[in-house]
Amino acid sequence: MRRRTSLAAALALGTAWAASACGIPTGSDPEVVDDAPTNFGESSGTTAETFEPTVDADVTVQNFLKAAAGDPASRDDRLNKFTASGNEQFSDAASGIRLLADIEVTVGGGNPIESANVTVTASVVGVYLEDGSVRMSSSPSAYEETFMLGRDGGLQDVWSIQSQPSQVSLDYRQFLDSYRASPLYFQADAPELLVPDLRWIYADLDAETDRRLRLDWLLRGPSEFALQSSRSAIPSSTTAKITSRNGVPEVELTLGEPVDDRSVQDAMTAQVAWTLGLSDGFVLTADGDVIGEGTLADWRNWNAIPADLPPTAYFLFEETVWEYAADEVTTESAEHSWVGFHADGLRQVAIGPADQIAAIAAGTSGDVLTVGPTDSAMGAVGGLGSVLADPQWHPASAILVVSDGVPTVVNPNSRAVVQPLTVGESVTAMALAADGRRLAYVEGGHAWVAPLNVDADGNLQAGEPRRIGTDIEDVTDIAWSSENYLWVTGKRDDDTLFRVAIDNSRTDVQAGTAGLVFSEVAANPADPVESNLNRGDPVLVVANDTLYRVHTSGPEGVRNGSHAVGGTAPFTVLQ
Repeated sequence: MRRRTSLAAALALGTAWAASACGIPTGSDPEVVDDAPTNFGESSGTTAETFEPTVDADVTVQNFLKAAAGDPASRDDRLNKFTASGNEQFSDAASGIRLLADIEVTVGGGNPIESANVTVTASVVGVYLEDGSVRMSSSPSAYEETFMLGRDGGLQDVWSIQSQPSQVSLDYRQFLDSYRASPLYFQADAPELLVPDLRWIYADLDAETDRRLRLDWLLRGPSEFALQSSRSAIPSSTTAKITSRNGVPEVELTLGEPVDDRSVQDAMTAQVAWTLGLSDGFVLTADGDVIGEGTLADWRNWNAIPADLPPTAYFLFEETVWEYAADEVTTESAEHSWVGFHADGLRQVAIGPADQIAAIAAGTSGDVLTVGPTDSAMGAVGGLGSVLADPQWHPASAILVVSDGVPTVVNPNSRAVVQPLTVGESVTAMALAADGRRLAYVEGGHAWVAPLNVDADGNLQAGEPRRIGTDIEDVTDIAWSSENYLWVTGKRDDDTLFRVAIDNSRTDVQAGTAGLVFSEVAANPADPVESNLNRGDPVLVVANDTLYRVHTSGPEGVRNGSHAVGGTAPFTVLQ
């Protein structure tokens, strides 16, 4: 007898999350047990599921492969419900929990009353680590395990597992359904700036356990990827506990070394407030002294994504910047000087501090990047290649632009090239995160993201890149959907628009894109405080030189009165 859960089913966008765990006769063909949830990153909103042994050998093993989900402190207790002794030792938490997709369960051999052998084959697609991070595999490995089951009574008695797996595993679809995004925050190489570090936490923990777990992860420091662009202001070897006084959480730190610098104490407070989501008030003490208090709102500006972004975007049509807002398009704005900006050959625009413009236009000898605060004061940047793309304003008073396939740093004040970055040689598109510490880009038809940092000399440095959406091909463009998710335009089967977590643990397929092939995408990132949907608004895409706004139900053509808008090069402005 076999049952199967495919990776495709686990990643597909569906309208319902329907479980079917009923028995099927021995010898039946494999069947898809259920589809994946669509509320990626959100709490399930349900009472925590419990999984226990049953009178069916195959269902017992399937439940065992779901039971690891939950509070890590009681993981072995949940798994021991399935064992004969009730006191087995499982693999160490430091080795992580393997995530299994494409699961097939086969029952064979043994005595149907007293013993059974259940063989599980699957693909190991990643590992959920004890610090809440997920390490997905670019090439899933094969998994096969035979479980020996037994029972002492008759057909109405439940099975117990006699042999234990070498490493604890979890059904990947169960992970998708029951874990939510819970980023940690670490200090960037700039004052009053935090960088998120994506982690995942079981969605149905009580509030006290949830906070305790996230605080423990925070004290361990950044992940390997985040460490390339951030660090913790909290000293190593620090310990902590959380108490409550008059209903207000009090986080008590015992520091690994003294911290007297007020700016460091502020950074520590910001890290704790953001990581624990302390919107309703808190007190932070270090070695008995209060070093921070208030609410998350008091530390809101430490996140580079502004609060209350207006649902406004911009695009080019007939070499002119147009504004899209409230389902209307215009070239006139009393608030934004760049609306209506025109230049011969204008191809792309980015808006920086003080409404400065970085514009790429086609010239007689190739593309030209011009920079300046107004139309009359703009000047050309020398030393660049002839094929330019995707200018991006970096918070560290710099512009990034793709120059002949290489991401290149430009000084907007001197209008001179500073340096090429050490990532990418044939880049066709890129998008800078709001914090300026992650750069997403397209190269070779694939999406990538690299950490960035500013060194002691003020130079931008790129870290080791990571491919995003490892099963998405023919990628044309990317944009930040939230601080931890990317919009990716590409192809996977019949789907062409995706939101992908930057650790690749989740891919959300955008509905309603049949027949549309997208060349460009731009988006406001989701508010990291207010939104749990990992998508901001608006999202604009281009297909066949026609502009669409992407809703949760699918793309809708942007119109100017009764006419479809033929725009290109959409962009947003984070201010």
